[in-house]
Amino acid sequence: MTGLLLARGDTRRCLTAAATATLLVTDAWFDTTTASAGEAGAALAMAFCAELPLAAVCALVACRALPDRGR
Repeated sequence: MTGLLLARGDTRRCLTAAATATLLVTDAWFDTTTASAGEAGAALAMAFCAELPLAAVCALVACRALPDRGR
């Protein structure tokens, strides 16, 4: 949904991008804390190479899409 709203130039992308960023960080946290010893490396690799960078991009999209309040 974030990508679709971003492609359309819709300002509501702020809401979906913020939610997506939050869910990605939460998923990375749960994956790394619940991984067994054999899966810890893969969980950390996914967190640092995919989920957290994508969460940062979504947070940036959300911040840039905030409406200007006349400051």
